Amino acid sequence: MSDPSPLAPGEPWPEEIRVQESGALFKITFDDGVVGSISAERLRGASPSADKSRAPLALGKTLAIIEVEQVGNYAVRIVFSDGHSTGIYTWRLLRSLTTH
Repeated sequence: MSDPSPLAPGEPWPEEIRVQESGALFKITFDDGVVGSISAERLRGASPSADKSRAPLALGKTLAIIEVEQVGNYAVRIVFSDGHSTGIYTWRLLRSLTTH
């Protein structure tokens, strides 16, 4: 049985994912050579989660990515320092965020 994927054949696939700058930056490299970086703030704002509520960060605190967990073969779940952890970021969404 094959593993279903929301990506059509030939769509770029992530080769490497890194969290950099103490969690402030998400860097992803795709198999077609596109390399993109997305700030934690932009990722958090683009969360596909139905629960997008966010309490303001305490004064002097910055938003950071504290964990990235793979979800199947199609996405990652990102945990942010503000407690948000319900967004599932598909490869297609991440590709869009790195190129637009």
